[in-house]
Amino acid sequence: MSDKHSIHSEDEPSWSPKDVEESLLPEEINGLNKGNKKCHRSNLRCYTVQNTELRGLVSAPTKKVRFDGTFNRSSPYKGPPSREVDALWDEVTELGVMSISEDVFQHLNASKHAVKLPSSLGGGRLAVFETIHQIHCVQTLWQAAYPEYYTKQTEFKNSHPKDWYGHLDHCADMLRQKLMCEADTGIVTYNWMKGHTNPHPNFNVQHECRDFNAILEYARDNQVDKESSERIDVSRLKPDDGLMMEFEGEPPFDPDAVPSIRQQ
Repeated sequence: MSDKHSIHSEDEPSWSPKDVEESLLPEEINGLNKGNKKCHRSNLRCYTVQNTELRGLVSAPTKKVRFDGTFNRSSPYKGPPSREVDALWDEVTELGVMSISEDVFQHLNASKHAVKLPSSLGGGRLAVFETIHQIHCVQTLWQAAYPEYYTKQTEFKNSHPKDWYGHLDHCADMLRQKLMCEADTGIVTYNWMKGHTNPHPNFNVQHECRDFNAILEYARDNQVDKESSERIDVSRLKPDDGLMMEFEGEPPFDPDAVPSIRQQ
C-alpha cells in the first residue's frame, strides 16, 4: 500500500498482510438486508446483498464490454512485473480509505459500532469500496507468483508463513464468495481450432460493465484527509468523545454485536 491515506501505527512492521488489510477497513459499502437463509456461522442469519438502496450513491452508468480472453495476449496488468505494471495496480489499491455519511451508513446493516471519524477529519464513517479490496486480493495472489521480484512479501512469507498463507487464503475465499454471490451467467461458447482435437472455449464474452472510473472518482472525492500528503496515523482516528469501541480477534459478523469500551 502507498504511504498516502493509509492507516499507520508506529508499532506495526513496515509490511505485513495485516497492515494491508487494516488499511482497507471496513469492507462493506453494498446495501445489505437481513435474509431468511441460515448461515454457516452458528445460528446467525445471512445478510444478502440488496444494491437497490444505494444505487444512486455513485453515478456509474453501464456499457457493453467484450472481455479479451485471449490466453497469450499482452495486458498492462500482466507480468512480468515492473514498476509500470505496479503503478497501474496501485492506482486502484492505493486510493486509501474514504468517509461515508451517516445517511449512507444507516442503509448498510453493517456493525453498529463501525469506526466514526472525528470532526477534525470531517466526520462520517471510515469505509472503502469492496471492489478496491477485491482488486487488492487479486493483486496479492498475482504477486505471489513472482516471489523473486516482490522481495518484501517473500521475506514476510519466510518469517511469518502462517500469517502469509492466512492472508492468501483470506483473499482467495473473499473472491470465491463474491464470484459465487454474483454468479456470472455470461455464456462461453466453443470454436474449432486448427491443430486442436477438441473444441476450444472462447472466453471473449460480452458483458454489461459499470463505469469503473466513476467509482474510482467517487472514492477519490471522498478520501479521508485527501489534501494531506501524509498517511493517516491511527492517533488521528480517535473519536471525539475518546471512547474506543473495541472487538476482540476479528471484526464482528453480527451487526448487533456489542464491543468492549475503552476510554482514551
